Amino acid sequence: MDLSHTHVLIVEDDKRLSRMMADMLKAESYQVSCVYDGLQAIQQINQVIPDIVLLDMMLPGCDGLQVLKEISPDFLGIIIMITAKKDEFLEVSALNLGVHDYITKPLRPHILSARLRALSRLNHNHVQTVSDKNLLKVQDLTLNVNSREFCLANESLQLSAAELEIMSYFMHHPGVVLNRDMLVSEVRNLEYDGFDRSIDMRISSLRRKLKDSQPPYKYIKTVRAKGYILVQE
Repeated sequence: MDLSHTHVLIVEDDKRLSRMMADMLKAESYQVSCVYDGLQAIQQINQVIPDIVLLDMMLPGCDGLQVLKEISPDFLGIIIMITAKKDEFLEVSALNLGVHDYITKPLRPHILSARLRALSRLNHNHVQTVSDKNLLKVQDLTLNVNSREFCLANESLQLSAAELEIMSYFMHHPGVVLNRDMLVSEVRNLEYDGFDRSIDMRISSLRRKLKDSQPPYKYIKTVRAKGYILVQE
C-alpha cells in the first residue's frame, strides 16, 4: 500500500508525544500534520479531511468525545482514540460515536503502526465499495447516481430530466423486460392508459443520443408486444 498519499492528523496536546508520533509516521512515508486542541481538530477534520485521525481524549478547548460529535457525518476517514487511562464507559462512548480503534497510553510504536496499516486496508475497501455503489455500469454506459452524470464510453451526454429517469430505471434493471405500464408508473408516477406514447418518444430520443437509432439495437432493444430491455452485454 502506497502511504505517501495518506494524510494523518495527530490531535495531541502533549507536544513531545505528538512530535514522536509524527516522526515515526513520516519515517513510514505518511503525510503528517499536528494540532494541539479540540477546536483546531474540528476545523482541520472538516476542512482538510485527513485520511486518518489520531485523537487524544483529554484536550484543551473541547475533549475528544466532543470533537467526534462536531465533525461532519460525511467524514469517511479512520479515527483512532488515544487516552491515558482505561475507562470502559469512555471506550464505549467513543466507539458509539464512530471511533475505529481505542488505544491506551503509553503508546507502543510498532503496535500503532500495525493497527494503522490494518485499518487503512479495511477503510480503502469500504470507500471503494461505497464509491462503486454510486456508479451504475452497463456495457460502456455509466450513470453516477449522486451527480446524475450519464456517460457513453466516458463521454458525458446531456439528457433531459425524463430521459435521465428512464435511463436510471433501465440501469437499475439491466436484462429485464420493462413494459410501458411499468416505465410510465415508475418514471412519471402516472397510470398507463394504453395509449400514452411519451415513453416511446423518450426512448427514441435516448437511442439517438446513444448513437444507436437503427436496429439491431445495441443498448435498448424493443421486445415485441412486451416492452423494452437494456441489453447487458
